[in-house]
Amino acid sequence: MNEQVERVRKLVPSIILTVLSMIQAIALELYWGKLVASEFLWTGGWIALVGWLQFIALFFGILLIWLLYVSPMLRFHWMPSLEDTLAPFLIGLLEFALIDLTHPSLTGPWLLILAMIFTTAVFTSHTISRRARSDSANDYFFSQQDSAAPTDYRESGITIASLVLLGALLWIFPHAYWLASLALLLTLIGMSYQYLEARRFWLHSITDASSLGDDHPGSE
Repeated sequence: MNEQVERVRKLVPSIILTVLSMIQAIALELYWGKLVASEFLWTGGWIALVGWLQFIALFFGILLIWLLYVSPMLRFHWMPSLEDTLAPFLIGLLEFALIDLTHPSLTGPWLLILAMIFTTAVFTSHTISRRARSDSANDYFFSQQDSAAPTDYRESGITIASLVLLGALLWIFPHAYWLASLALLLTLIGMSYQYLEARRFWLHSITDASSLGDDHPGSE
């Protein structure tokens, strides 16, 4: 293999993870500052409930973005593209916007931004996996997996469409706090499902790799 290609394969993913970890650290710092400054959390009633649900979903979302992004990078060998190096900055900007919009009366645009973040994360994970499939070092996993079909993204599509629909409704009716509470509860359920799926695929790929022995190119 070309030495330059091998260098890119080895260095760029670690650089991307470093940049993403810095962005996530800044997001957590902004999150804490926003949480401390949000006096509406202590007012009681629907406003406080929606606010707490937003902050819980926001924290869970920051962690989930990290898992969805880091998982394929640690599991597979793949050839990064130039766009891969830019994706963490896009995710960072969207996360910062999400934190800034965290307020019960802004649940509509908040959900729309969350849908954009989730779309970016799913698309990035898909493109990495697609390129990883073409690398023989990952045969330990992809040899037992069919190529992704549109139906494999049904759950993700439903989640994104639901976020967009609920976000649009709450943009039109910003003070429908009962609807905002329901939307945020459904968001947390969707995030929990995505976490369980990420965990399942992680355990599946690690088990497959470890069962092949040290001589297999994907078990290094």
